[in-house]
Amino acid sequence: MRDRLMFASAVLVAGGLAVAPAIAQTGWVDPPAKVQGQPAAEAPTPVAPPAPQPSAEPRAAARTAEPSPAAVTESPARPRREARRPVRPGQDRLVFTPPAAAAAPGPGVDDPRFPAWAGKAQRLTLDYLDSVSASNEASLAEAPRFYAPQVRRFGRTVSLAAVIADKRRFASRWPERRYAAQPGAIRTSCNAAMKVCIVQATYDYSARNPARGTRTQGVGELVLEISFADDRPVIVSESGRVLRRAASASLVDARTKAGA
Repeated sequence: MRDRLMFASAVLVAGGLAVAPAIAQTGWVDPPAKVQGQPAAEAPTPVAPPAPQPSAEPRAAARTAEPSPAAVTESPARPRREARRPVRPGQDRLVFTPPAAAAAPGPGVDDPRFPAWAGKAQRLTLDYLDSVSASNEASLAEAPRFYAPQVRRFGRTVSLAAVIADKRRFASRWPERRYAAQPGAIRTSCNAAMKVCIVQATYDYSARNPARGTRTQGVGELVLEISFADDRPVIVSESGRVLRRAASASLVDARTKAGA
């Protein structure tokens, strides 16, 4: 009996010693060295991936990268841009723009008629200023031969009868007049297409009205457009302005333009 008890005690002591390390391991944070050194065979052996199929995947990739025929036909913008790229806008104009039509001859274009026209236009201008300086009767009698039936005069288109009526009022206001072009102060330009010459003249003027005790004098500018469309040259447009008035003039009338 005693032997059995002693054997049982020995078994219990041995069992307690064997259990003590297991109880102490429950409080560890890091696994014991024995666990770290366990053979890797216990972990599942990774299965090697199957070898790639060289013949299938490149073909699949190539098929994926290639655009479908539908995409090419639905997006034709890129081929069109590439086709137009070598041609620059300047080249388009050089190739496809027709040449501009020739401009009509201007005042600076030489014409064999210009010397004769210019001479006649200047002669008419000088005669016109002489007629303004003449007596009232002579000035009014000469006026119709200088003008066309319709005249653009100082910004308004008027008839020849209206021009003569205005001349009569001017002669009554200034019965004594003297108008003379300054030497070398006549400039002429002609236009072959329109058959006209434009004369620009600077002149000296003086006018008096003894009954009213008024006089005026100064420098003016006269611009005449003279047409050569008919047999004789005539004035179709007249304008002018006073460039300078003499300081000594008294009771100066504002309308001292030639024959105005």
